[in-house]
Amino acid sequence: MKSTRISTTKIAEICGVSQGTVDRALNNRAGINKNTKEKILNVAKEYGYRPNIHARSIAGGKSHLIGVVLFDLKNQYFSDFLTQVEFYCNCLAYSTVVMFTDKNPQKEIQCIQDLYQLSVDGIVLCPSNSGEEYENFLLSLDIPVITFGNRLSKFPYVGINNTTAVRETVEYIAKEGYKRLIFVKPELKQKNIFAQKERLETFIEICKNVGITYSITNLTDAESQIDSNERCAFICPTDIYAIKLLPIVKKQGAGIIGFDNVRLIDELGLILDSVSYDVALTAKTAVDHIVNGAPIRDYIPHKIIKRGSI
Repeated sequence: MKSTRISTTKIAEICGVSQGTVDRALNNRAGINKNTKEKILNVAKEYGYRPNIHARSIAGGKSHLIGVVLFDLKNQYFSDFLTQVEFYCNCLAYSTVVMFTDKNPQKEIQCIQDLYQLSVDGIVLCPSNSGEEYENFLLSLDIPVITFGNRLSKFPYVGINNTTAVRETVEYIAKEGYKRLIFVKPELKQKNIFAQKERLETFIEICKNVGITYSITNLTDAESQIDSNERCAFICPTDIYAIKLLPIVKKQGAGIIGFDNVRLIDELGLILDSVSYDVALTAKTAVDHIVNGAPIRDYIPHKIIKRGSI
């Protein structure tokens, strides 16, 4: 994961040649010894030198490109977020370069390296990686990186406060008279889906603290958790899960709530409560941080949209 930015001046210093010689080697110009050229190219490759392929403006030193790294577009939240990012980039005369990782940590690193080679001015990242080595790799790029969906310890994050959102959700369900709460955990080969993991851990902690009976299940086994003698409600970490379970839950008379408040709920006329937050504000905050260096001062506000499924 070596991609420390290096200048032609530094390459010249390492190789013991002039900057003009480095320029001839990197641009395949005549007038340079074959062995010297090979040495320069090897050093450039080793240190991750990237040429100015987008002709950054002399005045601003910017490519006006922003990289966006997503899992995929299967979740409508991601597609809506991308639409808003592209809108705000367009307003600021920026373009986006979008890449998908399919939740594959190795593919994610390759996507980021590809964006780096394209001279993007910054990256909006939904990470599936974590750890000090990975974060140091991102730091070595020396460009702004902002995360959403999942957070990293050394980078700004734009999104909701999952702890507060889950606590308010549990309190809301409990006030409606439900005696047992069931959390539908993600299909985590995804040890890397930190936001959903955070919601699950918070759910367990809050239920224990307030003395509410709870259980944890997955999509496959969810129906078996319903007890006709006990009012129960499901909390799903995304609306995608909640929509899949909704017919079963409705038939059995249980409650259900999801997260993200995706457009599909209203488009299909579904009766489904959901924790909502402003996708446009999330995207605008991310773009503003990359373009203008705007600080991230707080979490994105959230609220529970009540449609009658609890």
